[in-house]
Amino acid sequence: GSGFGALAQCACASITVIVLLAGVALTRLSRSHKSAGALVRAPTRVPPKLPPSNLAGGVRPAASPNTDVLTTLTFYTEKDCSGISYTISVKDTLAGVYDFCGKTFPNGIDLRQNLKSYRPEGPGEIELHLNCGGDSYWASLIPEVDGCTNFWNWPLTSRVKILPVSYLNRPQPKYPHTRNRTVAKYHIVYSGESSRYMGYQAQANYYGFQLSRNDISGRWTRIMTAGEVDDMADTFPTFVAKRHPYSRRYGPLNKADGIVKWYASADRPKADVIVLIDPDNWLTQSIADIAAKVEKGQGLAQQAWYSGSGLLQRAWSEVCKDRCHDQVYATAVPYFVHREDLAVIGPLWRMYTLMLKERTEVDQGFKQKYQGLQIDWGAEMLAWNFACTHAGVKFTVLPNVQARDVDSPVPKHREKSVRMIHMGRAWMPKSYAPAEQWHHTEGREWSYRGIQVWCKCNVTADKIYPWPIPEGVDFQSRITLEYLWNSQQKFGKIPDSRFRPQNYHEPLA
Repeated sequence: GSGFGALAQCACASITVIVLLAGVALTRLSRSHKSAGALVRAPTRVPPKLPPSNLAGGVRPAASPNTDVLTTLTFYTEKDCSGISYTISVKDTLAGVYDFCGKTFPNGIDLRQNLKSYRPEGPGEIELHLNCGGDSYWASLIPEVDGCTNFWNWPLTSRVKILPVSYLNRPQPKYPHTRNRTVAKYHIVYSGESSRYMGYQAQANYYGFQLSRNDISGRWTRIMTAGEVDDMADTFPTFVAKRHPYSRRYGPLNKADGIVKWYASADRPKADVIVLIDPDNWLTQSIADIAAKVEKGQGLAQQAWYSGSGLLQRAWSEVCKDRCHDQVYATAVPYFVHREDLAVIGPLWRMYTLMLKERTEVDQGFKQKYQGLQIDWGAEMLAWNFACTHAGVKFTVLPNVQARDVDSPVPKHREKSVRMIHMGRAWMPKSYAPAEQWHHTEGREWSYRGIQVWCKCNVTADKIYPWPIPEGVDFQSRITLEYLWNSQQKFGKIPDSRFRPQNYHEPLA
């Protein structure tokens, strides 16, 4: 494997695997959660830059199955691919399917109860399933990008399927940008899932991209973490990134993981400048002028909320693998970065995200020490800062590129200088009587802003859009409510679908 995740170098015997079966099945995942595991050791070397021909972007030719190179999966009794191991082969499978139930390591201990890590290798991919005896897909291991991967007891994998060829080797039929004959000046991308929570965000995000005229010189992509493409991909340009197994424990890992898979795919980006945003960053003005300032080795980004905290540099000195004395830039989305720089940053971003997050699961002292940086939930944000430092990419830190919903209302004279909002809540004036029908009890600490009528945290957020909007609504609330309403008018009501499970936050597998 390429080894950009939590890796440890290990010599182990491999047994040939011949793969005969491919397929995907979906299941809804139990929401119970149990913690286990140990600290991830990150590689001490910088991942090599991709070859110049790959960095140039464009479509790679579809790979053909190489019958001389076989896909294998090796199991280990210890974290970081150490301890007792064995490698499955076609002799151990039924048409490529291998159930863990009743299986043991060579020393006789139960496989499911003692598995701590695994390593995929070869040209194919490994599907992970929840149950023995039947398909219940929930995540994948891709040897091309996934090296040694630590195993946790939730979700509990009980079956694997070994597929002969990685899906990354062929262009995705519904992803339009690979077919574009022109190359955009910049490419805006965000990571999300297919769920009720994410559906309206995709719709409003794309609406803002078009309304702000960023579609003139830019492209837009939703990187969707899932095992298959959803019904919204017909309208909203979507690249599917199959789920990394740790992302069910920590969803924000999808940000880095999706970028790594996008770059490793036949649909890799072509534009020189990549702009990374979040699904709740809704564009209000063109960002073309900021994107034009990006150079190789020099990006631009919003100032992070923890800017000025000495904890950031302190944390870097504790976890760094290279450039340990370099300045860490406290940046937040939007990130404006050169395509070639992101090719190096992406794998490091994922590596540091896994390293930080897995460590917080087992090292409470570490977690408490850096709680002022919100290292638990905000691991991916800190990991981005650390990855950029490791890669030697510097940043110009910009104030006020975005306006958060909980920031002070943007004055009228500054509205055009704000490029995007970070939506979350919306308020109407207390004097507007009809607002009472949408009044939320959540968010009392912001009651000075008015009557809270909408929040993405509410399970009705995708069903109830307060409308019409009265005079006197602050800028962030107005953009939020206008984009919700107008995007639905433009693109249509998002239908109930198996692609968006009934539970508001639950994603497609």
